[in-house]
Amino acid sequence: MVLGMVSCNDDDDKVVPEPEPVITLDSETGVYLVKVGRQLVINPTVEHDKGAYYSWIIEGKLVGMEKSYTFSSDTCGKVFVIFRVETKNGAAEEEMRVDVAELAPPVISLMMPAGGLKVLANTDYKLNPDVQNREGATYKWTLEDQVVSTDSCYIFNQPELGHYTISLEVINEDGKGEKTIDIDVVDQMPYKVEFDKPTYFAENNERSVFSGKTIYLQPSLEYFMAPAYVWTIDGREVDNGGKALFAYTPDAAGEYTIGVKVTETANSGPQIITRNIIRTGSASVESTVKVICYGTEDSRKRPVTAASSALWNKVYEYCPAPGQFINETKTGGFLGNEITHEQAVAYAEERLKPGNVWVSLGGFGGYIVVGFDHSIENKGGFDGYDFSITGNQFEGSSEPGIVWVMQDVNGNLLPDDEWYELKGSETDKEETVQEYAVTYYRPAGPGMKVEWTDMNGKTGSIDYLIEYHSQPYYYPNWIKEDSYTLKGTCLKARNVQDPTTGFWDNQSFDWGYADNFGQDKADGDNAEAGPLQTYFKIGNAINRDGSPANLKYIDFIKVQTGTNAKSGWLGEQSTEVLSFEDKNMSK
Repeated sequence: MVLGMVSCNDDDDKVVPEPEPVITLDSETGVYLVKVGRQLVINPTVEHDKGAYYSWIIEGKLVGMEKSYTFSSDTCGKVFVIFRVETKNGAAEEEMRVDVAELAPPVISLMMPAGGLKVLANTDYKLNPDVQNREGATYKWTLEDQVVSTDSCYIFNQPELGHYTISLEVINEDGKGEKTIDIDVVDQMPYKVEFDKPTYFAENNERSVFSGKTIYLQPSLEYFMAPAYVWTIDGREVDNGGKALFAYTPDAAGEYTIGVKVTETANSGPQIITRNIIRTGSASVESTVKVICYGTEDSRKRPVTAASSALWNKVYEYCPAPGQFINETKTGGFLGNEITHEQAVAYAEERLKPGNVWVSLGGFGGYIVVGFDHSIENKGGFDGYDFSITGNQFEGSSEPGIVWVMQDVNGNLLPDDEWYELKGSETDKEETVQEYAVTYYRPAGPGMKVEWTDMNGKTGSIDYLIEYHSQPYYYPNWIKEDSYTLKGTCLKARNVQDPTTGFWDNQSFDWGYADNFGQDKADGDNAEAGPLQTYFKIGNAINRDGSPANLKYIDFIKVQTGTNAKSGWLGEQSTEVLSFEDKNMSK
């Protein structure tokens, strides 16, 4: 019994060892963020650290010996930091990552008309800039050296005609952004009337028509509210019922000068219409276009020969709207140095050559123009169809492209004649908008959305998807102007999001559109988003008034993104094309 009692007392006197240290970082993820030149204090919690030695290690070098560490770096990047705690009872170690980012001063973007900003006297004009990195920022608007506002937007209104300069200064903790806006206060807006060129980069604006055919002319207007039209042929006034669209059938081959005088008839006082501009008053503006009438339609037809290819042979123009794959060097395949129209065309040609690699047309209005080494006849040799356009559409992923065709009427082997839209299932529907125009504005800094305004004064943007892309700009690098306008037919979008899954369904249209999973596609569900042809009939070509064009053949094809829509995290709807083929030559 005595021996047993002694044994129990020995157990009670045993010393329990101190536990090893335990480190808890003050970042749940173990990742810290700091900007260049700024200090970051990392202050972890350590348990059981009596008599501890602390070590902070970066790239194998001891940089600190305190319980907390103040980090700073003059260069961007990711830095891995090791924190080690040692006591006589053991050691603990944690690795963390510090992401060093650039300073983010404000970047100011403001949509400005290509011809400069003009505002009527005694009229409100709201300047509402898009400012990147605006969190916690202060604003200062200065007009002629006087501070006039400290709000994020400013209402400009001046009674005196003349030139005014407004400066905007936005300051946040990282720095300052500045923007200067020049405004001309006028008593009448600069009304403008002009005939559109067939393509954005066209050299001239002569129009061509075959003998016995009708050409349809309609000018584009700026600033008019209630225009009235008077048309002339070689200076002789003709009765067109005051309509904007003029159908002209020349009597014989030759050159004709078609003129139009547009008069503003609104005189009921100021009214607000497109682009935040308020217009009033009256004006008459004239414009002319030369129409050249050539011989018969058959005289320009280029027949199929033994050397002819069923596939397209040349890209003539590539003018996309801004979009997530424009300038993108990975999935989009750009080199990143395309700064001329010729380089952009070369990019598109190289992408299309294999026939299974897509070219993106960006948002609404973006287009591509291709040609063939022969004329494609209107004979429906492939189950009633004449040619095909390959896209990457599949069920739930249709991004419809409007298809246009052209004949080489003037015989110069260039697409500078008349475009004819191919009728589709949506052509005659009320929600389909003909002659729809969108102007895109260059963003002020990298990673910013591209803002746009349309012909009706509606505004929007092509959003920058930082999660998926890293190119600085969605705005095409080779467009020199700070804004450009694309015009075409706009369909009502059919994109819906599932409220439960969050997935987007870009629903298809019945028929008549490229990159569309409609009734006129090749067989197959194409679940892998591979190349899939859609078939087209030249007989569906229509004039600008909707009447049949009755073309015997075509020489050029244009595809143009036909919706102005975006699908959340998927980004903007943008037509993709992979190839073009004369199906009359197919076996």
